[in-house]
Amino acid sequence: MGVSIDDAESHINWRNTAVDQGGIGALAYPLLCDEDRSMTKAYDMLHEETTFALRGTFLIDKEGTVQVQMVNNLPLGRNMDEVLRLLDAMEFLATSGQVCPAGWAPGKAGMTPTEEGVASYLAENASDL
Repeated sequence: MGVSIDDAESHINWRNTAVDQGGIGALAYPLLCDEDRSMTKAYDMLHEETTFALRGTFLIDKEGTVQVQMVNNLPLGRNMDEVLRLLDAMEFLATSGQVCPAGWAPGKAGMTPTEEGVASYLAENASDL
């Protein structure tokens, strides 16, 4: 879902305006209003001027644990391909019990989180590291 510190009326206007007309158009996910900035403050997302929220992405697992927190300063956009890769990594961990080493992508080998598992992974993948 998306969260914004803008009010509900702004969200309606943005969603009712096509992207090529300067809006965001229809969304396939909920867009929440954080008008009182309680969520923005809880995740430490307020810019130092306190009038803007930084751009951030939080991936939270089913137990409510933040697994990924990416915060971008105002001029920097996000990379949704990376967000999807991280979601794939979270699913891989949940289904396989293996962790995702540096450079992991869907279809690549995971690593058993033990001393032996790390040693085995490194030995088998040394040429790709």
